[in-house]
Amino acid sequence: MIIKEFIKVLKQGHSMFHSISEIALTESLQIFRAFELREGESVRIGGFAGDLLLVVMGRVEAASIRGEKIRVLAPEDTSDKPLLLPEYPQLIAITALEDSYICHLDIDAYSYLLAFEDAVKDVKTSGRYDFDLVKAMSASTAFRRLPIEYIEDAIKSIKEEEVKAGEEIISDGKDIKAFYMIASGKAEVLRLNPESGELEKTDELISGDEIGEEAIIMAAKSPCTVRMVEDGTVFAMDVAKFREILQKPLLEEIVPEVARAMYNNGYQFVDVRFVEEHEESHIKGSINVPLFDIMKRTVEFDKDKEYVVYCRSGRRSAVAAFKLRQLNIHAVSLRGGIKAWTDNDLLEP
Repeated sequence: MIIKEFIKVLKQGHSMFHSISEIALTESLQIFRAFELREGESVRIGGFAGDLLLVVMGRVEAASIRGEKIRVLAPEDTSDKPLLLPEYPQLIAITALEDSYICHLDIDAYSYLLAFEDAVKDVKTSGRYDFDLVKAMSASTAFRRLPIEYIEDAIKSIKEEEVKAGEEIISDGKDIKAFYMIASGKAEVLRLNPESGELEKTDELISGDEIGEEAIIMAAKSPCTVRMVEDGTVFAMDVAKFREILQKPLLEEIVPEVARAMYNNGYQFVDVRFVEEHEESHIKGSINVPLFDIMKRTVEFDKDKEYVVYCRSGRRSAVAAFKLRQLNIHAVSLRGGIKAWTDNDLLEP
């Protein structure tokens, strides 16, 4: 099966992928590993805590490496309730009962992709949508570090500018006016040779490469000259806006000690992990609303109530809390997730 067909079947059969475009999935293949198994073939899989297994086509038997049978799984079994993988070094043996395709999902990467797709849709709705820009943003090391709630603001703040061959984007020893990313064309990096006093080419930049990030963060002059060697375009964000976005405070998070006090005061806890994760262990009294389902179930949230949202590590809950706050539902995220929760008397089962 070619990857395009695999993604199409994955989207059709698993609701958690319905809202993510085929383009986004194709561009983000690192979120999952696809395995093709012929009838009778086996593979041993483990993962980081919270990683999931989906059956995309066929039927498989999942068992511990000791040979203890767990269950037989088909696509309908993992559509809304994927199999929770054991954490390395533990492994699970998957044996194909017929020709099958399975998917090992990196849940943290999936959560970010889901939220990024929502941010893109918001930008598209606002009438300012540039796929090349969004694609470049998703690959940018500068913006990849941003909390998802600031991605949309960043995308809306960038302008596309035409640049001509020979034009200097930044100049050695001078102030940097903006953070740049090359959209098209090529540029050369020139640095001053202290012995000759001449600028010498040290590197070449192409589409997707960034310019000026470190100097802006350090409030320093440009350490080099970047000059276009052919006509092209750059994405630019002025320095003040770049600093403002990178220095914004994170979404409201609370430490476990504060969360315990909120629990004792009747705050509603919401577990945004998958059903199988929730069933394995959860905070007593919490309701389970998986992240990919949260926007479809907003009617279940009361705007007069206050919510503490949690997941495994805090990443999915930050996304969920942000989405709820956009709808004027007061929600805070538990920092560190259930991994950081030490009150075992409040965990079940």
